[in-house]
Amino acid sequence: MPQELVYCIYGINVATSLPLPALKSPLPAEVSILRGSAPDILSAAFSANQKLQFDGHRVLLNQPLFGKLLIEKPGNITLDFNPSLSQAHTITALQGSGLGTLLHLRKQIPLHGMAIATDKGAIVVLADSGSGKSTLATAMLLANLSVFTDDIVALQSDKNGVLQIQPAHRRLKLSQSQLHTLGIDTSMLSNTAPGIEKIGWDIPEAQFAAVPMPIIKCLFLEPVKTNSANAHITAIGKLEAFQRLLQSVYRPRLIRVFDHEQSFFTLNQQLQHQCQSYTMQLPDLGHFPSLSDYGKAIANQLLSL
Repeated sequence: MPQELVYCIYGINVATSLPLPALKSPLPAEVSILRGSAPDILSAAFSANQKLQFDGHRVLLNQPLFGKLLIEKPGNITLDFNPSLSQAHTITALQGSGLGTLLHLRKQIPLHGMAIATDKGAIVVLADSGSGKSTLATAMLLANLSVFTDDIVALQSDKNGVLQIQPAHRRLKLSQSQLHTLGIDTSMLSNTAPGIEKIGWDIPEAQFAAVPMPIIKCLFLEPVKTNSANAHITAIGKLEAFQRLLQSVYRPRLIRVFDHEQSFFTLNQQLQHQCQSYTMQLPDLGHFPSLSDYGKAIANQLLSL
């Protein structure tokens, strides 16, 4: 049986025998990942949604691509997955649906986006699926910046009340073309889930942002591109920032299911007090000779904000 190790992912110390592409932690585990049998129905479930049931302490997720996940307070996650599911796909489900839902249960509202480390702190770029987060993460790596995540953004206040981004894990979800641009041989890599084209690739440790950092800028990525060779970045007011932040929550309906509206309002107040928010339209890649040049141009704009 593989050895169980403790990893720090999203600021949570997780014990598992799965080889997670995350930082190993010397601290005791807060969460245990187990393989076992999950029920089909939670006896006290008040959610009519067959894919998500919640009884106040436990969440049951039923996902056709993977199987069932039972997530319990304070910190057990039981994996009851399809027997044919590969280890790589199991890790995808755990790092996404499993731990993302656990963050909600812990009232640490996760966001959907990517983030980079700078000398002054972290810059967070929030965006919907398919809007270019992974392309931007790839470009930032080519610009020699460190990346926290390209999917789930986990935030936590330090002892002084400063909102910090927590390191996620080193696995990005990239396309074949993005990986080829990075010079990566994809022959030994796996897609992230059955039937999904994106491929899981682990950031080199030297370019993984491994230390929590305070957030210094928050940008909301627009789906449309600019017609120039520069990103169009515009500062926005508090009301628009609030609305966009709500749209950027990872699985936003869980706020209502778990009755965590107050946690979201607190997060919004902290973020708006701490940093300016912006919208950003990225230029089309066709304006640049390479993804590396694109990355350097965008990085210079972000660092000069």
